[in-house]
Amino acid sequence: MAKKGKAKISKVKRNNQTTNKMRKQGKLRLQRHRNKPQKQKQPTQNQEPIYSSDSDAASGDEWADMLDEEEQKYILGRIAKQPNLLSNVPEEDKKEQKKPKKRKIMRDSTSNTAVSSDSGAESETDNSDVEEKYEAEMAERPAKKLRPLLPIKTKDGILERSEECEDTDSDEEQPDEAPETSESILEESQDSDSGMEVTGEEGEGTEEVVTAVQLLAARRDKLKHEKLRIGALCSSLLENPEKKLKNLYPILYLMDEHLKDGTPNLVSVRKLASVSAAEVFRDILPDYAIRHQDYSDVKLKKETLALYKYEKELLEFYKRYLQRLEKAASVLRRKKGDNRQVEDSEVNLALVSLRCLCALLEARPQFNYAGNIAQSVLPFLACSAEARDAVTQCCKQVFTDDNKGEITLKIVRLINQLVKKRGTRLHPGALECLLALRIRDVDLDADADLKHKKRQEEKHKKRIVNLSKKEKKRAKKLKEVERELLETEARESSEARKKQLTEVTKTVFHIYFRILKTAPKSQLLEAVLNGLAKFSHVINVEYYSELVSLLARLCSDEELGARARLQCARTALAVLAAAGDALNFDPAHFHAHVYANAINVHAGSTCGEGRVVLEAVCEVSTRARRVSPAVVRALAKRLGTLALQTAPHAALAALHLVHNLMQSSSSLQSLLETEEAAGGGRYDAQCGAPAQCGAQCAVLHDLPALRRHYHPAVRQAAAALLARTAPFHKSPMQIYEEYDGSQMSFKPAIPPPQRDQLAAHSKKTAQHVWAQQHFKQHCHIVEDNVQMNICFT
Repeated sequence: MAKKGKAKISKVKRNNQTTNKMRKQGKLRLQRHRNKPQKQKQPTQNQEPIYSSDSDAASGDEWADMLDEEEQKYILGRIAKQPNLLSNVPEEDKKEQKKPKKRKIMRDSTSNTAVSSDSGAESETDNSDVEEKYEAEMAERPAKKLRPLLPIKTKDGILERSEECEDTDSDEEQPDEAPETSESILEESQDSDSGMEVTGEEGEGTEEVVTAVQLLAARRDKLKHEKLRIGALCSSLLENPEKKLKNLYPILYLMDEHLKDGTPNLVSVRKLASVSAAEVFRDILPDYAIRHQDYSDVKLKKETLALYKYEKELLEFYKRYLQRLEKAASVLRRKKGDNRQVEDSEVNLALVSLRCLCALLEARPQFNYAGNIAQSVLPFLACSAEARDAVTQCCKQVFTDDNKGEITLKIVRLINQLVKKRGTRLHPGALECLLALRIRDVDLDADADLKHKKRQEEKHKKRIVNLSKKEKKRAKKLKEVERELLETEARESSEARKKQLTEVTKTVFHIYFRILKTAPKSQLLEAVLNGLAKFSHVINVEYYSELVSLLARLCSDEELGARARLQCARTALAVLAAAGDALNFDPAHFHAHVYANAINVHAGSTCGEGRVVLEAVCEVSTRARRVSPAVVRALAKRLGTLALQTAPHAALAALHLVHNLMQSSSSLQSLLETEEAAGGGRYDAQCGAPAQCGAQCAVLHDLPALRRHYHPAVRQAAAALLARTAPFHKSPMQIYEEYDGSQMSFKPAIPPPQRDQLAAHSKKTAQHVWAQQHFKQHCHIVEDNVQMNICFT
């Protein structure tokens, strides 16, 4: 029992306390633990083994007595060929020797002889058994050469190492070796146990030379075989997709770059597999997104479980297919500094893969991985022209067919990120797809007012009605059920779609305004101005004045080209027409710029600017009642001059636009009168100001010339305008696009001549009629007096 009041301490702890106390007082002597010298073991010298080949004459006589004459001849022949055949056969093997890795043989530096344990014979066996087993093993093994390795130091001493390696060039490494005779070669070929093979030099001589014709024939046969195979797999899959979905395995396998045996796959086969799989997926994929839940703990019906597994496998195959397409198409997206030369076959395969991705996005924009496809496809807008055109057409088609607006918003946001990343280096064609957006029915001001009104109503409703928790939960569940029903019907409510389109509109104008502020003189200005002109009606009223002021500065900037300045004026006029009375701004500067530059447009190098001028005058005609009559009259006269020097489709649009201006203002009817007003002045076509050019004295003298135009539609339009009737019942820009002959087609088509006309033309004889009789008499006098004798020397 321990004493009362003292804690019980163990002996070890008490010793530690005492030791610490003595160390502090300096009374403790630390013992230095010195390493005891270890005696080095002397390397043991192995006794030289006694070899069977070093026996005396007596033992040789005993050995000869035990063998027959044939066996002695055979052994003597082998010894003559290989003198060291029996020198490596020890009488006793080492008891246990560790087998090193990589078939390395350890040798002692003290002994000059190598001890081998490859014979596999036990120490207790006789010398004859050892010789027979060793000879059999040596006959089965090919000849090896030992390569010396670096020595290592062990407890027993320094050991030298060596490694077996194949003797590839026996002639070069052993020049002193005598050449083999024909008899030895014959014996070795007859010896089946030797295991020797034909060398590479002998094999090369026996190989057949493959010609180019044979290679092309083999390629044609393989391509034909793979075509039949892919067609059979796809047709059987489309017959029963639920049961034959496994057929996609070999199709996806044929899309790989290398086959299982390591041989490269044909590029044509990879293209066929990619296009065939795309068509199959377009047929079997549903229009809705597949949403799976975890049904591991739920018992399902047999049909439901089968459908669940089918949809899961379909998503897995679709994912693998998209990964292969994305990998193949990545050749077109080369990083900065990558100067590696790409083959044309790889580029063609990448274009095919990109078109497959675009086709799947167009066909199933609401299916799974549609956002991933858009994310992988949109960066190709900054690549070559072919890739950019494919992606642009895909985006336009998606914008046109999208009813929900989700994928549209996703694509527009990706374009916004691309513009941020690439900046002014981006090609203008990358923004052309935004013109296909269907956002003409969006009103940002009305949406803002509606949101504010809803907030006020909700606040008022919360004050009046206090719902219980059960009623709130019930209302929430009802909303979820209604939303799911709308999703199953593959359509969204008008409110949800307007919400999506509002976000799209905000993102689009965010792109346009950023480019106008940061890089107004870049190559993207034309695409930005086209977009602003088209969607000017949905711009918020707060930005009208700032935008028009910016466009006015760009229009007066001489560093910009003539086409860019015309587009700035056209965009400003479109914004003013959309703003109505909400914006007080004098557009005289833009009117003067359009009027002055319209005369420079002709059917030559500036034919593309004719469309811009026509669009600008169309914007003026929409608000012609708020424009000065002198300006409208000057623009009408300038359109008549423009019709004489432009292509037929632009001339038709200009004549129809003149008719629209006449309908909006009755004072323009005097343009068709030929009598000049007394004291009215003179029209100056070279004056740049439309209000000061004397347009009140102008007359459309261009119409009689247009009545003799080579194009029949232009002749009819000029005649209708002189008769003060409408030449067409379409808009000017619709006429411009319909009669455009840039695709090498004459509109309207020229009718083929009838048979009666051909017969009458063939019956007519060529008759010469003299318009002036005195000139006829003069010609006859000259013919009578001049001798027409021509001599050839």
